[in-house]
Amino acid sequence: MQPRKYRFEIKYRLGEDHAESVRAWIARSGHLQADEHGEGGSAAYNVHSLYLDSADWAIYKETRAGLQQRYKLRARCYEWSATARVFLEAKHRAEEYMWKTRAEVTKPDAVRILNNQVPTSARSNEALENFRGLMDRRHAYPRVWVTYRRHAYVGGTRDLVRVTFDTKIRAAPPTLDLSEPDRWFVVPDSAGIEILELKYSGSYPLWVGEMVRKFDLERKAFSKFRYGIDLITDPEGPVVRHLSLSHAARGAET
Repeated sequence: MQPRKYRFEIKYRLGEDHAESVRAWIARSGHLQADEHGEGGSAAYNVHSLYLDSADWAIYKETRAGLQQRYKLRARCYEWSATARVFLEAKHRAEEYMWKTRAEVTKPDAVRILNNQVPTSARSNEALENFRGLMDRRHAYPRVWVTYRRHAYVGGTRDLVRVTFDTKIRAAPPTLDLSEPDRWFVVPDSAGIEILELKYSGSYPLWVGEMVRKFDLERKAFSKFRYGIDLITDPEGPVVRHLSLSHAARGAET
């Protein structure tokens, strides 16, 4: 069994101008570099996560209740092409510690796994078996898409410090073939803000404390998974209204 790579994860909610000031300070400080996966040499790229849950929303309820020991299951990709790689992730939390297992598979194999079918080319490994085992234990299946724009910076010894800014957070009902939803809906709790996430392993870097004090950052949790589900299940919300209108239109056509 591979050793777990524990990390701390702290979140802050910032206004857009506030977030831009912090990013500019990071660029000048020299403590971090843009993530190598950024588009065109920048720090920015898109993230698309398809979260799983049981029929009774057990994982969502644990998240909402703030249980100190819990996990999330998601299929993550960074583009929508048929050849895009998909990462099946189980993100665990135990009090202040986080760790993640991640299995990289093809999109066809991801679709098969998420539909409780046997993959055709994916090789069995610890991360994949962990994901499938937790999925089976919860009888979990795709429940909500969440997408956002991320600016990511890394630094420290072996890149043990990571700072990300997430914005334009939107959600949509799941698609079982991992295709892009036909319409996205803005997560209301994210309007006009960016989510700054500080992730680090080992000791707390001194310069991070300087950043927190300089910009008066106040720690505040934000679960994209939770707020995405809140949005798509709100009986008076835009997603339910859209689905009702679409269903009515299809009924009228027949």
